[in-house]
Amino acid sequence: MTTPASQNIAVTQQDIDYFATTGAEVIHSQEQLEAKYNKDYFGKYHGGSQIALFPKTTEQVSKILAYCNKRLISVVTQGGNSGTAGGAIAQRNEVILSLRDMNNIRDLDAISGVVVAESGCVLAELDAHVREQGYIVPVDLGAKKKCMIGGNVSTNAGGLRYLRYGTLHGNVLGLEVVLADGRIVDALFSLKKDASGYDVKQLFIGAEGTLGVVTAVSIALAPKPRSSQIAVLGLGDFSKIQRAFVMARQGLGEIISAFEFWERRCNELVVQYESNPSPLDQSHEFYVMIETRGSFERHDVEKMDAYLAELHAGGLVEESRVFRDIDAMERTWLFRSQMAEAHAKSGCMHVYDFSLPSRYQHELLLAVKKHLADAGIYGVPGAPVRDVTIFGHIGDDNIHLQVVADAFGGVVEAAMEPWVYEWVGSHSGSVAAEHGLGMHKGTFLKYSKSPVVIDLMKSIKLMLDPNGIMNPGKHIDRAC
Repeated sequence: MTTPASQNIAVTQQDIDYFATTGAEVIHSQEQLEAKYNKDYFGKYHGGSQIALFPKTTEQVSKILAYCNKRLISVVTQGGNSGTAGGAIAQRNEVILSLRDMNNIRDLDAISGVVVAESGCVLAELDAHVREQGYIVPVDLGAKKKCMIGGNVSTNAGGLRYLRYGTLHGNVLGLEVVLADGRIVDALFSLKKDASGYDVKQLFIGAEGTLGVVTAVSIALAPKPRSSQIAVLGLGDFSKIQRAFVMARQGLGEIISAFEFWERRCNELVVQYESNPSPLDQSHEFYVMIETRGSFERHDVEKMDAYLAELHAGGLVEESRVFRDIDAMERTWLFRSQMAEAHAKSGCMHVYDFSLPSRYQHELLLAVKKHLADAGIYGVPGAPVRDVTIFGHIGDDNIHLQVVADAFGGVVEAAMEPWVYEWVGSHSGSVAAEHGLGMHKGTFLKYSKSPVVIDLMKSIKLMLDPNGIMNPGKHIDRAC
């Protein structure tokens, strides 16, 4: 998609002087930019921005965008910079617009259970605040101590408890957004029912900063559970995970909040690189973690005990353990949340985030291993690929595929792409489940979306950002 901003206009001293007048903090020290803002969390994507701006108000964002739009200066919005798809990294010399300092909680209605928060609120801190009023934020991520709510909304993050609380498309009640030309869209509703025309906010959820900058969000909260427990299972094959999931839906019903799985190698990497002991004593081909959340502890305990007894009686599990102490449950969640970091510490992690029907998930792992072995880059001494693993959220068909290699790109990426996206698309999957399209997955959007849908998305982009200054060269810009 060619637009005026494709000219890649560099920021001048005159531009820097103007940005300083808006009230936003200005950083143009290359040392600071390279250390925190010009690379992603896992070190795969590197940018070339010469300046980062830190506005404190929506009005400051509006002034910055209006000026950049007039000057055709491209802008990349950044939150906690914890993404894995490179969507928040400046490819060239775009201005980085960090929402770090927009971190106020504007309102919390303890009766209706709705919070209005600015985009720079760190997810874990926002959750801790609403817990004081008896609520929780319905999205929960492994990166919750770093990621920010605006980034969660902009990538339509799914998270660990999607099975229970659903998508941000359903939990976000309203948004405040600044468009490319500086206009402020005030759609920050707190009502749970609204049938008065187009639901405009949905356009910006998952848009990754390509249509505008989300500056504040109104979210319907969930009640803080009075009872929680976690069970970890060891299983011998993937089909037993699927059967255990069906039985969990039937036996645990309304209290089930998460159903996570990982394979043996993932377990080993966390133990090795995070020095965190395995939640089970024995080694298993697959592990499952089930969490329940309810309001009546005795009822929930009885349900879990009956469910586990049924699993053991049917020969589905080799080992199980239940955690009901708060500290033990936190340690178990920590083990699960450390998997991505453990993989990254073991080598250069090529991570793929797919939605894929569960019946094909293990088949994908086997297909990838065979494909890479046939290419001569896996399974032989000195091969560049060290590990191929999967883990994910079985309850919402979201799977994370990791290909850990000696280096990023090169023969590994050439072997995997577009082959893996074609494979996922041919098995009724989506090329991006919760990490977003980011820096290059838009190229493979055609494997998930029809030509008509892609054309419609491009039309929306052109309408809201005709000069193409918002996060250029990413997301829908790369679709063909």
